[in-house]
Amino acid sequence: MSSGKEVLIVPPNDPEAVLIYRLAKAIGTPVIVSHQPHGASLDRESDIVALVKAGAWKKAIVVEIPGPKTEAALRRAGVEVVIIDHHHYTGLDRAHGANGRILPSSLEQFLRMKRLTDRRLRSLGFDPKLVRGVGVMDRGFVWALREEGYSQKDILRVLAYQKDLMSGVRSSKDEARKDAIAQKAWKSRKAWKVEETVFQVVQSQAAAELRPRISLIVALEIKKPTPLIIVEKKRGLIYVQESPFAMALFKQFGGFTFGLDRCWGWKNEPGKKQIGLRDVQQFLESQSGR
Repeated sequence: MSSGKEVLIVPPNDPEAVLIYRLAKAIGTPVIVSHQPHGASLDRESDIVALVKAGAWKKAIVVEIPGPKTEAALRRAGVEVVIIDHHHYTGLDRAHGANGRILPSSLEQFLRMKRLTDRRLRSLGFDPKLVRGVGVMDRGFVWALREEGYSQKDILRVLAYQKDLMSGVRSSKDEARKDAIAQKAWKSRKAWKVEETVFQVVQSQAAAELRPRISLIVALEIKKPTPLIIVEKKRGLIYVQESPFAMALFKQFGGFTFGLDRCWGWKNEPGKKQIGLRDVQQFLESQSGR
């Protein structure tokens, strides 16, 4: 039984989530770890209600693991459910606050919720600039870091810190191979134009996670927001990034949005609607002139 009143539920599957987990541990907040990858759902954590009840926790802080059915079950069990998120999901808007404004990143929300000032972060052994940089990065990528006054040297430090965070939760032995796959896919890209927007279409049959690596290549080589269509065929994922079409795609197909509603993604799952590159291109063409 836990003597604390609240518990954090988080899937440490990206740098932001890993850092939220580490900060929670540093300030003594109990944590329930989900081992689901991106696309995690609380509804797939079959024992979560029992775990929270066994811990006698009165509040569950749920980080980027939406699951309305399980959230409702927790509330019925007398548990206050606090959501930390900043994404759109099919049928579920968690990208905007009650005032309709786009929410800050989950890490930025967590820092505010726990009143983790720069002084407090330093006392816990964290570098505030790096911590806040991870939050800004998750909100708006490298472009947001630049807007926040981060120099190129600062940005490289944040990127290195993110890599270090992930090294604690996944093997780094295949990273070079995956980077090489991303480089190969990037070199084989095709330009495709809709109105005045020129997309770089990047595809791969490999099982490696492509999107973050391609995004990083663009940030370091092109150094400006670049419209992308990224297709990870083996993993069933398709993304459209850095364009004005993200919300239109979301309304048409569902899926999820990120990057201040300028990026959209879809996960093809067995037995559900399948969306491919041509579907996306045909829809984008239909938006021409609107």
